[in-house]
Order: sequence, then C-alpha cells, then structure tokens
Amino acid sequence: MTPLVSVVIPTFNRADLVGQAIDSVLGQTLDDFEVVVVDDGSTDGTEEKIREYGDRVRFVRTPHRGIAHARNIGTSHARGRYLTFLDSDDLFYPYALELQTNLLERFPGVAFVCAEMSGFDNGGFFDRYHLTTYHSSAYRDPSITYERIFKNRIPLDAVGGIPSTLLEEDSSAITRYVYTGNVFETYLVNLVLCQNTVMLRREVAEEAGERNERVAYWEELDYLLRICRRHEVCFVDVPTYKLRYHDGQVSTTARADGKYVWMRKQQALLRIVKRHAFVDPGYYERRRTGIDTHLARLHRAVAVPMMLADSQCVGWRHYGQRSRAYLSWCGYYGQPEWGLWLLSYCPPPVRRFGVTIIERVRQAMRNGAQATRALAA
Repeated sequence: MTPLVSVVIPTFNRADLVGQAIDSVLGQTLDDFEVVVVDDGSTDGTEEKIREYGDRVRFVRTPHRGIAHARNIGTSHARGRYLTFLDSDDLFYPYALELQTNLLERFPGVAFVCAEMSGFDNGGFFDRYHLTTYHSSAYRDPSITYERIFKNRIPLDAVGGIPSTLLEEDSSAITRYVYTGNVFETYLVNLVLCQNTVMLRREVAEEAGERNERVAYWEELDYLLRICRRHEVCFVDVPTYKLRYHDGQVSTTARADGKYVWMRKQQALLRIVKRHAFVDPGYYERRRTGIDTHLARLHRAVAVPMMLADSQCVGWRHYGQRSRAYLSWCGYYGQPEWGLWLLSYCPPPVRRFGVTIIERVRQAMRNGAQATRALAA
C-alpha cells in the first residue's frame, strides 16, 4: 500500500549515529510512513547497523557518489504521497510528520512545508528555536522577519491539527504562527529557510526533477529555489528538526582544512545564486540593484577565506592572485574592496594578519549596530 509519507535518510559512514536518526522516525506519532535509508557506499559498518532494523526500513545501497545522488536514489524508491529527508546525524521531533502532513492537507496550494529547527550537540548545548541563529547572516537584517518574508500569517491554533505531543512538550507553541507565500525573491539573496525541515508533495518533486549531483555544497538550496520560483510555500514557526553539531559534519569548517571547506562552500553558493538570478534576464533587470549588492557580498565571501588560507589548504600559494579575480567582481557590482585588494599583494603572513583585523572590525561594527537596534526596539 502507498504510505502517506516517505522519509528518506541518506547516509555515509554514520554507523555510530544512523540508528538514532532511524529511531527518531520510528517513534513518530504518525504511523502511516515508510523509511528509505540510502547507504552511499559506507565502509564503517553502517550497512550492518541499518540491517538490524529488518523490514522496518527499506535499505538501498549505492556506490559513493555524494548526498545529492543518495537523495535522488531515495526519491526514486520512495512511494509516499509526501516526501521528507533526514540527515543521518540529525533527529526528528516525534510530532514532525504529523504536524507537517496536517499543514500540507490544510494548505493544498503550497508546494512544501518547512519549519523552525533546533540545534544541539553531545556536550549539552541545546537551542530549541535555532533558525535565526543558524542563519544569522540573514536575520541580523531587521527588515528580514517572517511577517515580511511571507504574504500570509495565521495563528497555529486557528489552523488546527496541532499534535498533542507538541503541546505536551512545548505549551507555548499554541501562540506560534503558520506563514504562507512565495519566498523566491527573499530566499535567493537571504538564507531564511532551513532546507532540512522540508516536506514536499510528490507531484512537486516530479515536476522539479532530480537534484544537481555536481553540486557538492548547497545542492538542496539549488533544488528548493527551483521549486520556490514557481510555487508558494508554508512555514510553521515550531521546530520539527534537530540539527546535531559535531566535528564529523560534512560541511563543518572546524577542522584542519576548514578554510578550504569554507571557500568551497562560498564558491558553491555564489554559483547557485548566479544561476538562479540570471536564468530569467527580465527578473534580473527588475531586481538588479539588490541582486548586484548580494553578488558583491558573495564574491567577497569567496575572497576572504582564500586570503586567509595557509599551507594546509590546497593550492594556497596561488590564492592571493585568485582572490583578486573575485575582488574585481566586487567593484563590478558596485562594492569595491580596496583594502582587501591591496592586501592580496602582500606576503601570506601579512595578508592573513591584515584580513583578520579587517574582519574583526567588521564584526565589531555589526555587533554594535545590532546592539543599537535592540536598544531602539
């Protein structure tokens, strides 16, 4: 029989964590779902851990080709009316599937439902409402609020279908809101959604097609922008997803090659934004001022980790010269960076010291501006 929801869990070398992810799905208050676990060529016993669950999960193994490929394979095997994805080092709240399927049925015109998120680590850190912190680069702008991002706002208690488990865990959730609207214009230039929390309709996934498997970072952003361009979406201001912070995260920069990972992530983000900004020349011309400002920031965001690179980064000897190519685009888009440009000609130790000072001053100025806005509010 066709399940209501398919939960796809892509995994790679997560033998120590994938069981917790699966358990968080099997413990859902909604019981009409299937779990599809895609093992992306693990070599650490992940497969054996998954097979312990027997027929409670559908197991698919593929050669190691990356998370976008694993998600595509999981989607092709999924049978559910709705699709959602869980990273194998993260967790669902027990009411997640019930709440989000209720909202998809309550708002038939939206392509997907996404939600707030929580952050945690194994050292005791826990932040229940974590989205604005996780995407602080967007939400530190006082003009970026849920009320301005979305067209409509409805009290959660007026929508109905609130899982009792949610209210038992967090009684304040009754005061939260559900938002709907088209978010493409905001989402293109500001990371305002948690892509991990998305539950989408099968027909929308079929219309969007496969994820781009050549994108190493931000492939889910690329995928969701394709959907958001054409459809309205729904956001519920209640966390359904728990994001785990740990040193083994694929995208973490807290390791020896952190600056290289940081640079690669920024390069991928820049390519995605340019792809979606320029696919429609008419759209770009109408929104040119805002898009150009954002593109200047993104080019700068690639140049900075290049200039901070040390001998642990691949190709570090040439990053001073390569950074100038990105900084030149900052000027083209109307935001010249003369200080960084001059530093790019300096020896690596001087360059790294100068860039560090500039970045600390920028951060101090941002913190001061935020404090001023907070006092004014």
